[in-house]
Amino acid sequence: MTELSLPLIFNLIIFVALPFLGGALATRFRLPRMVGYILSGIVLGAFIHGQSAEFLPIFANVGLILLLFTVGLEVNLENFRRFGKVVSLIGLLQIFIATGIFLIFTRIFGISFIESLIISFAFSLSSTAIVSKVIQDRGEENSLVGGMTLGILILQDIAVIPFMILLTSLDQGAGVFALLSNIVISFVRTGIILWIIYVIAHKFIPYLFSRVANLGRELLNLLTILTIFIAVFIFSFLGLSPAIAAFVAGMLISGTLQHYQIFSQMRPLRDIFTILFFVFLGATIDVTQILPSLHISLFFAVLIILFKFFLVTGLYLYFRFHSKTAFGSAILLAQVGEFAFIVLHQAQASHIMSEETYYFGITVTLLTIALSPILMDRRDKLYISIRKLLKNHLPQLDKYISYGVDREPAHIDALAIKNHVILCGYGRVGNYIGRALTMANVPFIAVDYNYQIVEKERKRGINIIYGDPTDIDILDFAQCEYASTIISAVPDAFSQEMIILNSKMLNSKIRILTRVGLEMQQRRMKDLGAEIVIQPEFEAALSIVRKVLLEYNLTKKDIVGKIKRLKLEHGMA
Repeated sequence: MTELSLPLIFNLIIFVALPFLGGALATRFRLPRMVGYILSGIVLGAFIHGQSAEFLPIFANVGLILLLFTVGLEVNLENFRRFGKVVSLIGLLQIFIATGIFLIFTRIFGISFIESLIISFAFSLSSTAIVSKVIQDRGEENSLVGGMTLGILILQDIAVIPFMILLTSLDQGAGVFALLSNIVISFVRTGIILWIIYVIAHKFIPYLFSRVANLGRELLNLLTILTIFIAVFIFSFLGLSPAIAAFVAGMLISGTLQHYQIFSQMRPLRDIFTILFFVFLGATIDVTQILPSLHISLFFAVLIILFKFFLVTGLYLYFRFHSKTAFGSAILLAQVGEFAFIVLHQAQASHIMSEETYYFGITVTLLTIALSPILMDRRDKLYISIRKLLKNHLPQLDKYISYGVDREPAHIDALAIKNHVILCGYGRVGNYIGRALTMANVPFIAVDYNYQIVEKERKRGINIIYGDPTDIDILDFAQCEYASTIISAVPDAFSQEMIILNSKMLNSKIRILTRVGLEMQQRRMKDLGAEIVIQPEFEAALSIVRKVLLEYNLTKKDIVGKIKRLKLEHGMA
């Protein structure tokens, strides 16, 4: 066995320590950790040399394959079934329009046509990793904004397949006819690949993985690795990207019952090797190439964020979605995603993109990713600020959005009700409350800005308004002045606060019930005027406690006493 030399051990310590510090600092400043890993890679490039640097590209390629495999594994086509044609139209229009506009701008700056096409497509993509985490953290997976956004991200991920196939046949010296021919061929090849995926994923893969899962976890893991390697071998044999092969392998397995188990098994390994990929990406960057044009990169980063925001907002409004839905999804999709790194890296490795253009693309992508959390964290407040700005400076546009998109004037005269309940939000929680109120013959008006829900519930005879429940005019239209109670079933704290404040302005005596996601929000809601504050997780815990204590033969009086004590400790009494 070969002894490890002290210089090599020292380099390995530096290799692990710098990404750790980079990731920790990025987390401290509320930036995506991939930014910290890439920046640590830039610093690392000055330390790692010779033998200790030889293994880095190999590990980076493994990291890229595992990253794309897990992205494919997480592809959930349920969002396409939920929103169907609309997600496809908005997603495709966003990709084509953004790519076209960015192509014009990059050409103005003297970048060649092929390089402009590649970099413009890369800039049109958004970050699945960052956005899906934000949506999960806010519990918005089943909301209209979350579902639509995830659907568009899945479409973008799938769109990378034909483009990566196209990359393998692009040539800087090719004419227009050759380029168009390559595009057509890449789409045909993609169609064949997707058809094969569909057939195999529905017929063969689920059966195979179910049988192997019964034999043991280790064999299931080996079958997963084998599936990845077979896909990589076939794609490499056909002259296609191994990274896309891994993505396709993930999509194949995503249709199995075992895909959650496989993901949990692969995730630790994926995380380590993905870090190595981003570190390698940073290590290949020459800072001296970036700094002279940093101001141009920053200009492009801001331009991309603004353009993608306005483009996505405009597309949503065109398809008659509420402005709050449009704004929320546009903010989430405004950055450039991790797939851009992969596309640019592949183009540079295939010698169809110069180092200068490659560094420019990487820098712009990094800057948009670094700037996006600032916007995401303030998304609700930014929506209110922009609506006020439109009202004061562009009243005609604000009027069109308010009355042409966000409301339904046709239903205004038909509403006449008193001493009723206003139910804000008619998602999963609101739906259960609404059903209970209906069974108890309690009059209520529901308010929601998901038009699909509004249309569906109207057909069932529910008295429901299309609009944003945080909008004081919508609450006024719901006869808040004459209502006895308002129930806030919306998930986010900012909307809950706005509902409480606006309803108290319209009716100071109204009784308010609201839900909260975190314990720290309880006192805030009560201070604003909420009479009853409910934390769903705490109520679920109390329900479990009741059932467990009954099994241990405690009397109902003892159980009530212990639950009362828990409520006092929790501040919910």
